[in-house]
Amino acid sequence: MQQFLHPLCLTLAIAGFLLLLWPPRYLRQDLALAALVGVYGFSALSFLVSLEPVWRVLDEVTGRPSTGILVAFSSVVALLALQPVVLAYWALPPDKARNRARLCTGAGAVVILALTVLFFQLTPAGRTTPQGFTANYIHTAVYRTYLTLYVVVYAIGETVLAVGCWQAARRTGQVWIARGLRIVGVGALLTLGYSAVRLADVGAALAHVSPPPAAIENFAWLCADGGTTLTLVGFFVPIMAVHVVPHVRTWARANSDYQCLAPLWEALHHAVPTVALQPARTAVTARVRLWNTSWHLYRRAVEIRDAQCALENHLEESVRDEAERRHRAAGLTGTELTSAVTADQLRAALVAYRSEKSPKAPTEYADAGTREDVCTPQDDVRALLRIAAHFETPFTEQESATHGSDASVRP
Repeated sequence: MQQFLHPLCLTLAIAGFLLLLWPPRYLRQDLALAALVGVYGFSALSFLVSLEPVWRVLDEVTGRPSTGILVAFSSVVALLALQPVVLAYWALPPDKARNRARLCTGAGAVVILALTVLFFQLTPAGRTTPQGFTANYIHTAVYRTYLTLYVVVYAIGETVLAVGCWQAARRTGQVWIARGLRIVGVGALLTLGYSAVRLADVGAALAHVSPPPAAIENFAWLCADGGTTLTLVGFFVPIMAVHVVPHVRTWARANSDYQCLAPLWEALHHAVPTVALQPARTAVTARVRLWNTSWHLYRRAVEIRDAQCALENHLEESVRDEAERRHRAAGLTGTELTSAVTADQLRAALVAYRSEKSPKAPTEYADAGTREDVCTPQDDVRALLRIAAHFETPFTEQESATHGSDASVRP
């Protein structure tokens, strides 16, 4: 049972650890996330050293049999100490959360130190396996003390976690976070079955009676690994709701905006290529960015504005007047009218720039009076998207693109 469930839990723990670890800069800003990364990391380590091949390699490296049990138990105590830290930073004010974190990590360090001292008091009994370690050592008083300390701490930690999760789930107003915390609480309660079986092992050894049957041992690992699986999944649900899903939405929205601005940017970049700080190397990257999408969107907005400035000397007043008349007749008003007129001005300015014509009656962009309303880069992107929605690539630009231009444009 253990050799079947451990790889499953190990896979979940490693996947969660890697997903939460990237990008690392968020760990400095979000201490709850940093603590949760530690939970997944120590969980993965505890399952890794409990695999028999790793157990044997660890014995050979350290030169002491069954060192894996110390690493596994210490990793579990470390994650038990970090779990309430996650809840504290989620639910408490920063000062109280820091105090709770110091208390929990300090208590965890004391327990790990005690386990280490007891482990080195054990008399090595030759090579063992993760499944057979308890049976080989349960007759010794030192190991009974070692196991009892670990199991009691484990039961207390999981009980604290279950109570904390249910309390936090009642306080939060976010449905998915509450669901995730309740899943964690159920998983924590399920692990108490493991603690009960291990305490029964100690009691049987003290009473000199036969240990529980193999079915009970399987039940213990089912409770431990099943509860851990629910805990790992449950903790990841709030992270998905708070961190992953918003970041995915931000990425998707930035990519959508990046693509919507592409025809306008490509036409302007073709006319004024010097505005591009890092020009797209392919037609695909001109439309889609997988990494640093928000930064590339910001650069695209800046480059469009720079190209606008470069074309400002080619704005004709008659073009603006005609565009305003036509779009007002079509029912446009306010910012939509301004954006549509600006788009027409850009189209005409591109044609004039290509033919090197100077305006008879110079003017300014229709959106020049609205620039003061743009307070953030996001505001500027929204304004440019409105312009891009009305922009039509000049016919001369289409000809240039057909004859081998370095940027594709919308027909």
